[in-house]
Amino acid sequence: MLEFKTSKGNMYALDYETGIFIPFSKTMKAILNEISNQKSLSKKNVIEILKKDYDEEEIAFYYDWIKKWEQIRVQNNGSKIPQNIRASDIKDYLLKSGLNHLILCVTEDCNLRCKYCVYSSSYEHTRNHSDSYMDYKIAKKAIDYYLSILKLGEIYNPLRRPSIGFYGGEPLLNFKIIKDCVEYIENKYKEYETQFTITTNGTLLDKEKADWLMDHDFIISVSIDGPEEEHNRLRIYSNGEGTFNDVSKNVGRIMDVGYEKIFSIPVFDWKSDLFKIEEFFNKKDVPAALTASQVDYWAKTRYYEQYTKKDYLNFQDQLKKAKIYYFENIDYQRHKEKESFFDCLVGQTPGRVLFDSQTIIPSLPIMPFTGSCIPGRKIFVDVCGNYHMCERVNESFPIGNVDEGLNFEKISKLINEYVGQMDKCPSCKIKKNCNRCFKHFMVYKRFLSSSKVCKKVYSLMKDQFVDIFEIAEIHPDFVDESNSKHKNIKKYYGE
Repeated sequence: MLEFKTSKGNMYALDYETGIFIPFSKTMKAILNEISNQKSLSKKNVIEILKKDYDEEEIAFYYDWIKKWEQIRVQNNGSKIPQNIRASDIKDYLLKSGLNHLILCVTEDCNLRCKYCVYSSSYEHTRNHSDSYMDYKIAKKAIDYYLSILKLGEIYNPLRRPSIGFYGGEPLLNFKIIKDCVEYIENKYKEYETQFTITTNGTLLDKEKADWLMDHDFIISVSIDGPEEEHNRLRIYSNGEGTFNDVSKNVGRIMDVGYEKIFSIPVFDWKSDLFKIEEFFNKKDVPAALTASQVDYWAKTRYYEQYTKKDYLNFQDQLKKAKIYYFENIDYQRHKEKESFFDCLVGQTPGRVLFDSQTIIPSLPIMPFTGSCIPGRKIFVDVCGNYHMCERVNESFPIGNVDEGLNFEKISKLINEYVGQMDKCPSCKIKKNCNRCFKHFMVYKRFLSSSKVCKKVYSLMKDQFVDIFEIAEIHPDFVDESNSKHKNIKKYYGE
């Protein structure tokens, strides 16, 4: 059990074998201590031992509860480490529960040089920008394969809707292939109600392109980091000029016509002014924030070398104040017309932390540790036609290609190698609730061990548990609301 206490003095525990949180108490802890020392103790024995310090009825209640809980834990297969996960298990799993999103990287080229870009020299284990563009033949093969294997899975999941996204670089640099792909799908696969998505920096989103995307019901995610000063600090053209005015003009046209499927995807770092960003995203003419992402400090990167310890402490102080402000104004936050930056930064956290975890009854093939998905849940296609598990990982772990389709044997080997490096995980108290994934352990063609990567994760997650349960004590409905919002966000990303 991982035990923690809120500021109100209430005790809770995470059962790390099942990944479920339970109310805790001093009485329950005392009973567990006695049972662990001598497992054959009866209820009568335990009451006799503890009745001087604890109420007898309470002892009896918790003793019965613990015994029932032990039966659940015995039946839980999630504690077993799978050996040699088979390719057939993976294929069955993906046909039933995967294939949620096909992402086409239509170009590795970009007209911006954002200072935090993961495809820059600041990141050791990712590609750099290139002038490579996807050929339409590759895109067509990827689309045909995706929709054909989705067809195979209809027997398990007949309501699954195809979702196809366009990514870069800056995908609008290759606008023609986007149009060709959509036209091909709408003509050949009319029986499907395919959802299209695009992630763009917004600088090339002129009236012609915007009108076409809206006509085809695209979900448009635009990289906007906040007001002009904040945005232009990080998101710049190759000549160093800021992009805010161009993005604002292009996005403004879409907002003016009332299109509802446009969102902002802000990124922040230790120098960001969180309250100015919140004020900006509360404006009616700015697209609602879909997510709020901090520049990745878990990846092997030199990005944060430019900042001082003082910068970090100031940022942590801002975060603390943002949380206080958010929950002091919770009624206002819950009844706003759209999601704000703080909704993503603070409000979505309970849903993400508590519910993105393993359950009592795990799915097969199980990913026993960390928050990694089963490769193939999404399919990311690079410009050369190689398949990867998602857009966030480096390219040294391909899982197939457009000519051969998904390679289930390769996925099986990848998972087994990954699990084999999780040396610290079997004894970890947050193993069912961990939010680390493949990208945190990947270097070139190999995985780092969890003992090297996860040194601070335990304490960070425990602090998050305390924060979330303090929220739940004051606003009991909010956690359910947060989970609902988080699920909606995952749908947009095909997860």
